[in-house]
Amino acid sequence: MKFEYIGPFVSSTMSVLKTVFQCDVEQGDVSLCRGTDLGGDISVVIGLHDHAGESVILNMDPATAKSICTAMNGVDCGSADPLGADTLGELANMIAGNAVSALGDLGFSFSVQPPVAVSRKDLSLITEGLELFQVLITSQYGSITVNFTIRTA
Repeated sequence: MKFEYIGPFVSSTMSVLKTVFQCDVEQGDVSLCRGTDLGGDISVVIGLHDHAGESVILNMDPATAKSICTAMNGVDCGSADPLGADTLGELANMIAGNAVSALGDLGFSFSVQPPVAVSRKDLSLITEGLELFQVLITSQYGSITVNFTIRTA
């Protein structure tokens, strides 16, 4: 993952959350972790088309996912039901669209794959053997960790 991609995805995540939820959003800790140590049970993966194997992963706990899904839909829903999964995918689409637009303004040209909600087990298969650069984003609805895969080879 190019370092230049990280800022626009973090900014986009914060901007989308502020706009959609009309609340304060803060950037928290920045860290590195191994793919096997990735926290949170709910994840949405945004693959970068022109960069094989590289992806952005939005990761959160079930309470945050439920809170986000319920707020966006105006009805109680969970991330495991079809409406919740679609909602998280739509949130990831908004984030990816804004980030790609910002990156285009900086002269980068690429596209993203449609976001895919994955289970913890499937996520461990995707991130096994990788390091991830993580940025924590918090709001009244909970915390989302924006993860960026790092390929060393």
